[in-house]
Amino acid sequence: LLKTVEPAELEKSVELLSGAAMIHIIGLRRAFSVATYIAYAFERMNVPAMLHGAVGGLANYQAVRPGDVVIAISFAPYTAETVAFAEQAAGNDIPVIGITDTVVSPLRPFSATTLSVSEVDFGAFRSLSATLGLAIALTVAVGAARNGS
Repeated sequence: LLKTVEPAELEKSVELLSGAAMIHIIGLRRAFSVATYIAYAFERMNVPAMLHGAVGGLANYQAVRPGDVVIAISFAPYTAETVAFAEQAAGNDIPVIGITDTVVSPLRPFSATTLSVSEVDFGAFRSLSATLGLAIALTVAVGAARNGS
């Protein structure tokens, strides 16, 4: 994590998120546990956040408003619904924070800032240790900034 996340990108992400009216979080398939953890942590710190999914093919794009920020999480093989959500948000001038793995990630073109995380794959499973560490650092920093700590 220390080798892949740029401190300036992390600071920019915290600044964007701490000023957001609402934080929208999307991460599906193997990124779902990270997205859920971020939503849970924000809930525990009274930070307004909404976890998005793809249940029934409903994207809930209309819930994202000016002043909001989107966190989009996806790793290879990238989830089309997550990329589409980021694209829709960016197209509406909503800042997107991408949490992803490579420089060729399809989230990068739509992200105001990108947090890169390199993880080890074990067959069809991705270790999420570094990504969850990033999620903890990001949410705690946002919570502290919003609460003036």
